[in-house]
Amino acid sequence: MSINEPAGSPYALRNLVWSLVVLGGGVVWLLEVTGQDEARAWRVLLVNFIFFTSLAGGLVVWPAIVRACNGRWHASLERIAAAGVSFAIPSILALVLLWAGSPRWSPWHAVGHHQGLWLHNTFVFGRDLALLCLFWGIAWRYLSERRRGEARVTGGILVLVYSLVFSLLGMDLVMALDPKWYSTLAGGYFFMSGLYIAVTGWAFLSVLLPDADEQQRHDLGKLIVAFSLMTVYLMYSHLMPIWYENLPHEVRFPLARMGSGGWRSVGYLLLVVVYLGPLVMLLTEWAKRNRCSLGCIALLVLAGMWIERWWLVAPTFEPELRFGLLECATTAAFAGLLALGLDQFQRRMPPEYLCGDRRDGL
Repeated sequence: MSINEPAGSPYALRNLVWSLVVLGGGVVWLLEVTGQDEARAWRVLLVNFIFFTSLAGGLVVWPAIVRACNGRWHASLERIAAAGVSFAIPSILALVLLWAGSPRWSPWHAVGHHQGLWLHNTFVFGRDLALLCLFWGIAWRYLSERRRGEARVTGGILVLVYSLVFSLLGMDLVMALDPKWYSTLAGGYFFMSGLYIAVTGWAFLSVLLPDADEQQRHDLGKLIVAFSLMTVYLMYSHLMPIWYENLPHEVRFPLARMGSGGWRSVGYLLLVVVYLGPLVMLLTEWAKRNRCSLGCIALLVLAGMWIERWWLVAPTFEPELRFGLLECATTAAFAGLLALGLDQFQRRMPPEYLCGDRRDGL
């Protein structure tokens, strides 16, 4: 596709629409963050940061995981997953913005907790920013080497770094929102559920490609089912010991989410849609192979996983459920940024950008 497209081309119209969505969502967020409910606006920014960064980062990592298992089925879909790296700059800027606004929302800012230096505001955001930059740097290196067919070692490093970096992000930006609560499974749950988000996003993007065949959609559907079960297993393993061991310091987490105020209903919704839903909705081979079926289910699960990230953050601060224009507009702005990046990557990178499989024997 030529870079110099006519103004009325589908590409130009798509970019105009997404740009307007980003602008509109950004304006709504700015109005809220400068108003009376600024803490809520910052938390909505945090929710979208952890959701879309998990999605984009996981998209880049998934082809490396498949290749590490000697998979070949994903070759024609690898380029669209690699486009997740286009979200590197927006994710870094969002984290910097969260750091800059931390005096208005962070539970660690100018507060001494029993964790000491570990929860010092500057140390929290400084290490998270450094490690996020490290992850995206390795991701760019991996894609560069994939173009030359030399990414076997770098792919393994990328998967390892993803698991470590996103585990830390889960502990720092989700678990530590309540400094009196801790869980040894919080980090593992966060990065594994991030891979669940990413493979679902990969499946959704694949149904938009005319050259994605039924077998590829079938494989992606099976991965969605597998990681939905892994995610529900980790959440079950996370909550079950709290109940049967009666752990006072950990019961704070389920109490905030299973009490009154509407959060209990959100928990039931998540159980139906994202934890056990794919097992039922994608049970048949037809549901996984059919383009429309897989696309609709993937979109539903992605929406559910955004709610799951919101469910992890918001009840810590708000006993009453509140969802409205602020959440919708901010999410739309992030979705627009991701869509613009994916479109730019697909348009500017040549079709043979990831052709290393022919050179490294896969």
